[in-house]
Amino acid sequence: MSPEEKRDLQYRAKRAIKAPVPESVRNGNARKAADYKDCCAVVGAYLRTGHQVERARLHVLRLEGMQGLLP
Repeated sequence: MSPEEKRDLQYRAKRAIKAPVPESVRNGNARKAADYKDCCAVVGAYLRTGHQVERARLHVLRLEGMQGLLP
């Protein structure tokens, strides 16, 4: 992974973690909330340790999709 890609992933991960919880997750069922919480845990662990890049990238995409941040 190049330094630019790493910086981009870290930026996107921080943005996804800082974004407010979507209303669909807050008002949804327990499964949606658990999925969202699991994604946040994986992304947070990546930001702390820098390990499991591919897993973090997948969960960042999931978070961005839930939040409507994808283009």
